[in-house]
Amino acid sequence: MLLAIVGVAVVALIIGLTLRAPALIVATLVVIVGSIVTSSFLHLSVQTSVRSTLYLVVVTQIAYLVGLAIAVLRHRPGRQRRGR
Repeated sequence: MLLAIVGVAVVALIIGLTLRAPALIVATLVVIVGSIVTSSFLHLSVQTSVRSTLYLVVVTQIAYLVGLAIAVLRHRPGRQRRGR
């Protein structure tokens, strides 16, 4: 589970740095479908499957917001010094 959280966070951070909201929607859907498929393959209970899916979606959203904030700060025009 830790590897999945780290992997999702890294991908969402990269999406936040480079892409915008439509890519986040697709990434969230991929995380949900991937989590459900993996949970059914591992024969996990419904409660565990829902909990892990929720964790992964929340991590995706938070990492995207962090990446977006970094991208905004990086592209923000800096203070330009006036020449004397």
